Amino acid sequence: MNRMEDALDNIKSIEYPSGSGIRILEKDNASNGQKFGMSFLVTVPVRVTGTKRDRRQFPTLKEAKRFASDQIRGARRNGEAFFKLSTAETQEIGLWVPKLRKKGISITEAMEFAIDRLRPEGGEKLLSEVIAEFQDSKRKRYQVGDLAEKSVKELVSRSNKLNEALGGFLIHQISKEQVMTWIQGLELGPQSKSNYLSIASQVFLYAKQKHFLAQSPTEDITDTERKELHGRLNKGADIKVLDIGEAERLITYTAAERPEFLGVIALGLFCGIRTEELKQLTWEAVKLSEGFVTIGKTIAKKRRLRNVTLPDNAQEWLSLCEDRTGRIAPYTGKKFEAQFLQLRLKAGFKDDEGRSTWPSNGMRHSFGSYHYALHEDSGKTSKELGHKDNDVILFDHYRALTTNKDGERYFAIKPAASAAKVVEFVG
Repeated sequence: MNRMEDALDNIKSIEYPSGSGIRILEKDNASNGQKFGMSFLVTVPVRVTGTKRDRRQFPTLKEAKRFASDQIRGARRNGEAFFKLSTAETQEIGLWVPKLRKKGISITEAMEFAIDRLRPEGGEKLLSEVIAEFQDSKRKRYQVGDLAEKSVKELVSRSNKLNEALGGFLIHQISKEQVMTWIQGLELGPQSKSNYLSIASQVFLYAKQKHFLAQSPTEDITDTERKELHGRLNKGADIKVLDIGEAERLITYTAAERPEFLGVIALGLFCGIRTEELKQLTWEAVKLSEGFVTIGKTIAKKRRLRNVTLPDNAQEWLSLCEDRTGRIAPYTGKKFEAQFLQLRLKAGFKDDEGRSTWPSNGMRHSFGSYHYALHEDSGKTSKELGHKDNDVILFDHYRALTTNKDGERYFAIKPAASAAKVVEFVG
């Protein structure tokens, strides 16, 4: 039947199929008062759809009738399914439908929401099982050079703490409140609590990607709740740098008494290279004649290759290193940490009771502060440090710590004209 045949039916409104309650209305199509054919509006009532009235428009009567017939067949199939329910099941539906209707929720919406959460697509998993998979995934990324060893160790250590607290629960049943209670119970500082929350979020995100749960419990933690958990974090608040005299004392002492550490100190102070990166760096990456150091992807914290500029004073200090082969750091592991600590203590970074006064990330923050003061270019300093250039909080603190004149003096720290110069240090 074509459009002309539809028009010849000369209908205005019919019920089709008969007794179904579905109405088909003939409508004239018009625009700006001009008619241009007709269409057919099908109205399917709630008693057929089971949810809400459905209205569709079709260009021909044939298509409208086909749609109406399909709706009736579907309703009949649903009706047959309903009559196959047990008495207990029909009673349960009868109990919940009024409650759902009051909230404006259809049975279909409720079921679709519940099924994903009560019976996850990926199957039911204990949190402990997911953590084991998560840790294995991180180790594999380390093996292919996509994660630093230190990062993997931190991830494993923190996720083990989460496992101790909640590992026996099915992961899709763990609530936001359980995670928050665990974080609140940690006797740690604000940043550490934030770190543990971050690891928990990573674990739950991994589980969501694997379809072990439909939604992470940490997704609903609001900014206010985060602040209640660990307070407001201000990553720049505790930044401390070496003053000009301290920086000069450190490198001069190193050159005279611990020359094996001179490469580490010079590159840390005047290039801002992370200590973890320096421990892996080789002299082959230091291009003295070309004026830069290459931090390879396998070494860099962010796994992005970067070239760091060698200032003139850094080149002069590095030229004093007699053995420029192999690794720049003279030791590895715990021995490096122990010897580096002794060097700093001997160079005077200790209080009256012999405890270290060395500021956290002292060399890197000193470089960042003095470099930014000298060049007044956050993008340039960011590039040398190897991180994003929109870290406003960090650079606001750098700006407050040093001046342009300080920057000039810092990068003018050079070896003494006479190698025989003797400097006294507190032993």
